[in-house]
Amino acid sequence: MIEDTSSSDDQLVFKAQNGNLEAFRTIVLRYSNALLSVAYSVLGDFHEAQDAAQEAFLKCYNHLHTLQDPSRLGSWLYAIAYRTSLDFVKKKKTSLPFNDAMAQKSDNVHSWLDQHIIQESIWSALQTLEKQSKAAVVLHYLSDWSMKDIGQFLNLSPDAVESRIRRAREKLKLYLADDFEAYFRTYRLDRDFEQIVCEHVLRSVGHFYIPVTNKKQTTAWFFRHFQLGMTIHGNLQLESGHELYLLECHNHFPKELPILTFTVSDVDELWSLLQSKEVITNPIETDEWLGKRFVFYDPDGNRYHAVEHK
Repeated sequence: MIEDTSSSDDQLVFKAQNGNLEAFRTIVLRYSNALLSVAYSVLGDFHEAQDAAQEAFLKCYNHLHTLQDPSRLGSWLYAIAYRTSLDFVKKKKTSLPFNDAMAQKSDNVHSWLDQHIIQESIWSALQTLEKQSKAAVVLHYLSDWSMKDIGQFLNLSPDAVESRIRRAREKLKLYLADDFEAYFRTYRLDRDFEQIVCEHVLRSVGHFYIPVTNKKQTTAWFFRHFQLGMTIHGNLQLESGHELYLLECHNHFPKELPILTFTVSDVDELWSLLQSKEVITNPIETDEWLGKRFVFYDPDGNRYHAVEHK
């Protein structure tokens, strides 16, 4: 996926509201560390903050149609992330924290304790700051945003942001001797997080999707071998009418289980056709229940089943 850096928030929202998944993916890339900073400022734990940020983006996707002023996307996302994080706080009161549960099972308890001590020290220092200063300084370390960008997200002027960050840094240095800036940088979110969010979104709304490394190449592959149609959103259309999303992934590891099963009238004919086009296929097998079937693979190594219709 190539990030759309030229489109404004207004343009991205308009496209995403009209079913353009790539526009929504750009929104996730643009705001992932911002939402992480909001969640961390509430929860004090980066692992839980990532979960909260992911949940906030899912809510964003499901309710994006309600955003009437796209220019306020940032502040709208801030509100969603903040409320979602508060919900996570309520859950923490009734369940064992994730990191504590993992620590009890971990073989490397000393390493976990070291990290836990650092985390607790930084969180205690951050607690001495008021809410917006805390969010501003965390976002400053987690992103490459300018003072203007941070201000727009937090509804503050650039001067107010700069002042808050300066005072916050001075205060944090009184409590923290180590390089706390480096600590924040290690938790910056990247394309892997965006991929996780989009897979979660597609699964939650029941869309079929295939993870690929090159969407253009795989689209051409499906056209060439299966003559599938194209939807108005630029996705493949199955004979059932469902859209098939090709999710271009930064990191892709093919799954062992088949992604899709194609029902065909003549397995032998399809197998011979794919063989002639040098598509990787397994030998035809005959199953007592399914009848004739075989497995074939796309250019990314994703598995598909072809089963003969009885």
